[in-house]
Amino acid sequence: MSKQRAEHLLILNEACKGLLVRVHWMKYTSSPPSLESKELASLLKHITRTFPKINSQEATQHKGYEFFESDKEKISSELEDWYFTIRDVTAFNEKAIAELASVSSEISTLDMNNFYLTATFFELLAGVVKLQIAMQMVENKARNIAAYIIAFELIQGKKDDHLQHVLQYMESVMGDQNKLEDRMWHTMLYLRERCLPLERIIRGASKGLLDPIQKWSSAASFEQKRMFSILYDATKIVQPSRTDRYLELEYLNNLREWMQYALLVCPAALQDDEARRCLNKIIYNYFVTPVVRDITFEFQKTWDKTFWEFKCGHISQGTKFYLKQYRDVIFKDSYVKANECALNHRALRRYLQKQLRQYVCLFTEVPGLAAPKFQLVLALIKLSSHEVHWYFQHVKASPIKAHKINWIKELNTDQNIIKLIEALCDLVQLVSKYAQLVKEYFTEYIREIDAPKCEAELKKFFQYTGEKIPKEHQDRMMKLLGDARNLKQDASFDALKLDFLRVTCFLSSSESGLAYAMAKPVLGVYGEMLTHFANVLHTEQQLVDNADIGSIIFYREQFRDVTNWTLGRPDLYSSSMSLIHILTYVKYTLNLKFCPDEQLWLIKYTSKYGEKILDEICKTVLVNFHKMRGYTKYLAEVGSLDVQVSKVLSLTSKKKNINPQQSIVPGQESKYGADGYFNFQKQSQALGLILGAIRTTRQIQVFTVVFNTYDWLYEALDNEVNGVMEKIFDEEDGSISRPSKALQRLHVLKRTLGFIEQHIPLNTSDIIRGNILKHFTKVSSGMIGEDIKIESKSNAVIQKIGKFYWDVITKQNIEFSPIHLKFSSRLVHGKRPKGEPMAEDYTAHSELKALCSIVGPFGVKALHSVFLSNLGNYISEMKSVVTRNNVYLGQLDFVDLASWWGNVVKIVGSNEFLQLGISVGRALQFLSMLKNAQRSVQDDGIPFVSKVVHLVMRRIESDGKIKAGKQLCNVLIDSGIEDPHYNLGIKNVFKKVFNTSMVLSHFPKMFACLFLSDVWKQTRFIPQTEGFNTGVESVITTIQTVIPALCETEQKSLELLKDFVVLSAHTLLHMNSKVEAKDRDMRDYHIPSMMVFMSKFMETCKGMSMHVLEECLPFTLMRTKIIEIYERVKDETVETKMG
Repeated sequence: MSKQRAEHLLILNEACKGLLVRVHWMKYTSSPPSLESKELASLLKHITRTFPKINSQEATQHKGYEFFESDKEKISSELEDWYFTIRDVTAFNEKAIAELASVSSEISTLDMNNFYLTATFFELLAGVVKLQIAMQMVENKARNIAAYIIAFELIQGKKDDHLQHVLQYMESVMGDQNKLEDRMWHTMLYLRERCLPLERIIRGASKGLLDPIQKWSSAASFEQKRMFSILYDATKIVQPSRTDRYLELEYLNNLREWMQYALLVCPAALQDDEARRCLNKIIYNYFVTPVVRDITFEFQKTWDKTFWEFKCGHISQGTKFYLKQYRDVIFKDSYVKANECALNHRALRRYLQKQLRQYVCLFTEVPGLAAPKFQLVLALIKLSSHEVHWYFQHVKASPIKAHKINWIKELNTDQNIIKLIEALCDLVQLVSKYAQLVKEYFTEYIREIDAPKCEAELKKFFQYTGEKIPKEHQDRMMKLLGDARNLKQDASFDALKLDFLRVTCFLSSSESGLAYAMAKPVLGVYGEMLTHFANVLHTEQQLVDNADIGSIIFYREQFRDVTNWTLGRPDLYSSSMSLIHILTYVKYTLNLKFCPDEQLWLIKYTSKYGEKILDEICKTVLVNFHKMRGYTKYLAEVGSLDVQVSKVLSLTSKKKNINPQQSIVPGQESKYGADGYFNFQKQSQALGLILGAIRTTRQIQVFTVVFNTYDWLYEALDNEVNGVMEKIFDEEDGSISRPSKALQRLHVLKRTLGFIEQHIPLNTSDIIRGNILKHFTKVSSGMIGEDIKIESKSNAVIQKIGKFYWDVITKQNIEFSPIHLKFSSRLVHGKRPKGEPMAEDYTAHSELKALCSIVGPFGVKALHSVFLSNLGNYISEMKSVVTRNNVYLGQLDFVDLASWWGNVVKIVGSNEFLQLGISVGRALQFLSMLKNAQRSVQDDGIPFVSKVVHLVMRRIESDGKIKAGKQLCNVLIDSGIEDPHYNLGIKNVFKKVFNTSMVLSHFPKMFACLFLSDVWKQTRFIPQTEGFNTGVESVITTIQTVIPALCETEQKSLELLKDFVVLSAHTLLHMNSKVEAKDRDMRDYHIPSMMVFMSKFMETCKGMSMHVLEECLPFTLMRTKIIEIYERVKDETVETKMG
């Protein structure tokens, strides 16, 4: 008998869950499209009015029948599942109520000792009541039943065989009253009549379950008893949680719900004081009672009517009981304290959130504690889940006669509910990661502790009972003991649970012939062991079931409000991940298997709703990305991180005597509050959490929209960075900003993304590098030197930067300092020229390093291309000057002084040629400085070979435009390897221009004739800078770069350079003799500066020594002229000081 009872209870409970889901679906599909046609309105009104009489012949006489007949197949198809659900509910009711009555007659007691049997019994009883309440809330039942039967008869030619049972159910259980309240009362009366045999067992259970329901009725009791506080006592941290203690907490809300439904259908049990106190604490915690998902039952009016009308017993026997005399004690006191109830639940939510966060931190630091505290975790998760659902069920509910008790409607509104959901999600996910650890722990615990303990209890039990226990049940008890000793993680929990319930049913029934007190120790041991079995075999499932996150989606309106709050308040941004988790849990936590149509609808609905949430999150991300970048930019201008923090702390401290001379810091402006810096960090952290949530959801891949959103958001964020990169060099006046300032903006951008990178498995630096590649590297795929022209699609930013630098260094008022290795602009009357960029602000080594850091090796390579392109044009112009003077340059061989000097004087275009030579030299000097700056940047962090290979492969994989092999060299350059083709590029530029041997031989002669240029008349050497006021020192770079580039061998290069030195020496000697002779044409030329120029040339010329010059130009003469320059500077300095 007990064996069958256990099986029946389990099967009926599972069937009840499925039927509740199907009835819930019925509620939302009570108006199928086929019955919404206007043509059918008259016919449907008729069949509804005549229900439960269904006559298809009468229906033919009404308007619209022909449309009904034509759509009979469609009507039958849409209403088939709907009608079958009512048929199944009818059949289920008879079996479930009969089974409950049988169990009640056989079981002696239900309490916490045989808890799993108690839970199974009351879960089935509550399920039966919920099923009838849910059915009452389904609309259009009569119309849909009649429509299906008529359509069925038209198709099959006969009525349905189960129609009579369905009509009987509709009449006896559902009633025909107009008001829902009256029909609900009719249903309650029907259930009370059928549940009369349950009175004894419910009265007994109310005594056994009163203690946990009363003990945990207030939030304060949790804190007073420290139910979830394990840190106050170090000795208890590693001890396993007490099973019985946390089991009653885990099922606390279930106990309340079960007992309320039990007492509602069996109010006779309220004759006992314990049952009345139990009901008082239950009603105190609810305004509405949950039925299924978002369907709730407003029990207050039903209870109020019950209190006034229910009575039982006989006066003659002295057992007459009037429930109304206890109304104020049980009911009125509870709804009068409704405000207190709302405050109590708010305090409980706050307490649970704090405890959830505590265990998230604890298990993150010490994962091993998740195993011994798993029972505590399950209780905490279940309580938190029930509080979340309580909130959604009560957010718009109010107690009966709220106007009389000054009901404060806002008490049920809690905009921080998402924080509780967030903490719940975090703990579930964290503990799920250590599920295997929990399984191994409890497997060993069952073998080493539970099995010996059970064996000892069974030994004592069998000794005392002797042969009273049938062998069948003894064998089953020993089998459970054997399962504990040899537990495997792939064992069937359902089979173990069935055997356990069979044993429990037998020991709790009158069939055993044993006093219940005698069986308590054995039941307690078996109950604890079954709990541990579940921890091993249903670890992840228990976490998901207890959290029950997915069903929140059914509270559509309330969930929408929470979504709007979350995405509308910065302090809740980090909780947005919970909105995503709710959607991802839908598929795993709901019984979608019971109703395939609902499964399709639900996934479609959650996908649509998820798209809305993700769209709002993405908008929030982008809006706050701009805000955070503004914050970061502001903070970057006030010093280092330590300085910022110290200044902010000084503002937030109690000291008010702040030095007024301090620079502006965050907190002194209303835009950035006193805690602005820390709010900014928190906001950035929240942004990272949002992206992390989307990233995590993408990995789960529950919905396609979630999977695609992360890519979309990454692309959108990439586009935002893209826009910043385009403006990184732009000033408000349209000019180019200094590279150091642009680098500061780039660091601001990186710092903003750095906050995100702390919280998501995403290398956000790839966004920066990817955008640099996009904007600064669109040069020809060929190597520099092989193709000096930049493609028409090259990035405008590089073109703009290159043109700007070329214009700066080729201006006439620019001078180069060999000592400081930078260009500088000459001052006008001691002042900086207005409206013109100063060369030293852009060409200093630190500025060029900043430029290289921004554009990267690819960008530097592109800048080289811009400069080489301009160099090619300038050198072509220099070639044209040489070509115009071919005749005179060919006759410059030193035969006699008169003919030689005559040809030198006839050279035309020397001024133009010298200016071109200066510009080319400056460009080459700039490229050399840029190359050194790039090398300095690379030296700051040269990657190892293995890292280089990794970077190369990652760039190839992440950038579809890079093809392995073809652009491998470019990728390696991007990884930090210097471009080996730089010098080859310079050489190719000159070779393409000077492609004839005649031009090659004349080129050094042309340079030797430049001393007669008008530029040399204004040229003076400046000892302080080791340079010349007209920038002619750059010509040295031009000569020493161009001539070697034109020659095939080093020997040929030295020969041409020697020709230049010899011809230049003869020119200087002749010009010096004319100056000494006071020749009028030579009076403006400063021979000492020219001597210094040649000396500087020889010092920097590789492969040549000073004696080459001294052979033609006496050393004594050079020394005398150079000393003359330095002494004059010394005299000018003394005069200045005396003045």
